[in-house]
Amino acid sequence: METPIIRRPRPLSRQRRADHLYTLNCEEPDYLSNSMVWEDFLAQGGFVEGDIVVADPFKAGTTWTQRIIQQILHNGEEKGEGLSDTSPWLDSSWGDHAKMLTVLKEQREAGIRRVIKSHLPADALPIAAEARYVFVGRNGKDLGISFHNYLKNFSDETMSTINRIHASWCPEHVDLVIPANVQDFFDVWLDTDGYGCCDLFDVVSSWWRLRDEPNVLLVHYQQLKDDLRREIARLARFLGIDPASLRMDAIVEHCSFEYMRARAEKMAPFGGGHMSDAKAFFHKGPQRDYRAELSPAQIDRFDRAAVAKLGARCAHWLETGETVSDQRAGDR
Repeated sequence: METPIIRRPRPLSRQRRADHLYTLNCEEPDYLSNSMVWEDFLAQGGFVEGDIVVADPFKAGTTWTQRIIQQILHNGEEKGEGLSDTSPWLDSSWGDHAKMLTVLKEQREAGIRRVIKSHLPADALPIAAEARYVFVGRNGKDLGISFHNYLKNFSDETMSTINRIHASWCPEHVDLVIPANVQDFFDVWLDTDGYGCCDLFDVVSSWWRLRDEPNVLLVHYQQLKDDLRREIARLARFLGIDPASLRMDAIVEHCSFEYMRARAEKMAPFGGGHMSDAKAFFHKGPQRDYRAELSPAQIDRFDRAAVAKLGARCAHWLETGETVSDQRAGDR
């Protein structure tokens, strides 16, 4: 696979990306993600064999999967650094890109396997044969509710920074304001393809198309919940590590929701410094149930939208983590 050069500041909508004449002054910039930093990553050498990218829409299980991979690579040992210190969210809009690139350059020079987090569609970041890509999915209704809790706990300073950066890129900027009510947020999030903060269906469909590539693995939040040991072993094999060599009990313990929440300042993105409280990042986790927070009409509307935009097979995987045959799904 070739490594594409990214020349847009933000991921664009499906319609905009279909136009090969897009410009840097894009009409629909995303508030939270910046694809242009990948140009700087490529300029300092790009990917090397063994690099790992963990990608997903927000709140699908990125941090959980990063932590699992970190523990696999360290074989259950705890290190002093926070998760974000060694596994950066490189394409965040307001992150310290120079610092993150320096960390990645130093890891490359030291021969350390790098783990990079992204919330971009697959066609908005470099896809290289040397790297391995883990894409994480989650029931979209739980994801949307969790995303609301995440955003509403951003600090005033973080929101001000995000809006200032967005305004510098978007001539028609409108400040990002998060509705207090989760159902109100869910409606606008669904109606606007992500509320300018990551188009769930676009991100999922872009990675779904790569699911058969040998260096792409699809992981699902529900499967992690149902059998963490099995999924740790599956990830280890994908990374070229024998699961039998792992201190599995220690890894399972260190990747539990309770263990991670108790160490939120080390586990949350940016150490939780962008939030009012780092522990708010670990809200309900595996205990969340969208049926207690959304109306039946909202649930039905989301499910219909998922099938319409993803197709039946991909929508079923996003909902459950299960794959079905073309015949059963009645879909491409």
